[in-house]
Amino acid sequence: MTAKLSLRGVWKSFGATPVCRGIDLDVGAGEMVCLIGASGSGKSTLLRCINVLDTVDAGAINLDGEDIAEPGLDPLPVRKRIGIVFQSYNLFPHMTAEENVMLAPRRAKGLTRADLTAPVTALFTRFGLGDRMEHYPDQLSGGQQQRVAIIRAVAMEPEIMLFDEITSALDLARGL
Repeated sequence: MTAKLSLRGVWKSFGATPVCRGIDLDVGAGEMVCLIGASGSGKSTLLRCINVLDTVDAGAINLDGEDIAEPGLDPLPVRKRIGIVFQSYNLFPHMTAEENVMLAPRRAKGLTRADLTAPVTALFTRFGLGDRMEHYPDQLSGGQQQRVAIIRAVAMEPEIMLFDEITSALDLARGL
């Protein structure tokens, strides 16, 4: 198996507190890997390093053989290829669910609202939120907000998806 994503000796500390200690991991295309551990054990930090939101102190994170943990690397091309759904959803409160989903594809990929209307509507329908597109985050339940965050990540059509405690607030819904 050729690894789509490969981590070698990844270390990350916050001050004097080591969080990730020499992590090695290979993930092949189409493979699903679950990280299980206690709260505060570094799972979210590792995902943030893979998505180039945090820098590693040592080691390599290779995406299709390219070290994306290199200092000075432009993170934007990487983030177009790796989607992430955060524990806290991170939806913009002043934007509707639809606007939250369309923001990244419009900015990062240069797509227009017209380009996105049909595929975004299809995603909302697939996730049982077709009637909630024009609602603001504070008008949605926690599970609905989490599904909007998933739709937002999927709308970017990433090669790799990272989910941080993905089922913590999900409601039962059609299509999930």
